[in-house]
Amino acid sequence: MGTSSNLIDLARVATSGAATAYVNGGTIKAFATAMDKAICTAAAAAYIAATAQRLGIDLSKPGADKLISASRLSKAERADINAVINAQREYLKGFVADIQAGKLSDAQIAARANQYSAGTVTTFYSQARWGDWDIPKDLLPGQQACKGNCKCDGSVIDNGDGTGIWRRVLHAEDSCSECPPLAGDHAIKRRAR
Repeated sequence: MGTSSNLIDLARVATSGAATAYVNGGTIKAFATAMDKAICTAAAAAYIAATAQRLGIDLSKPGADKLISASRLSKAERADINAVINAQREYLKGFVADIQAGKLSDAQIAARANQYSAGTVTTFYSQARWGDWDIPKDLLPGQQACKGNCKCDGSVIDNGDGTGIWRRVLHAEDSCSECPPLAGDHAIKRRAR
């Protein structure tokens, strides 16, 4: 599994921690703040990781932060990240309202909090990673009902003539019904410039 799965796991640590702290007597304000921080961090990390991968920058190498970091992103790239964050914040408002209204059990709170970590897949497979290619949105991981929980991954094989292959790989043993038919190779083209 690739970078997107690692990002999900890291985000899940933060969202699980927020949910656990809340159900163990924490305040709703602290929960909302921790979830917001997890959303912001995950969105930025996914976007930066995807951009680095697209540009061939190995983030594990010393000095990589001098090539790409949140402060080095363009205004348009930061706007892309903020759009993701703002959309997730709207969902978080509903989540917090449901908790305050007593509509969710502790188990439901934990499960719903973990759904936010899968949002990193959608961000990773956005314009940041494959923006040069015209890949149908429904083929990108994170766009299906599972929201990335099937841990699908994808890569582009460039034919060198403006065409390529989008190779989608399914990694989960028990996947949603939408992902298995999408696995395999799909013909794609580079975006016109």
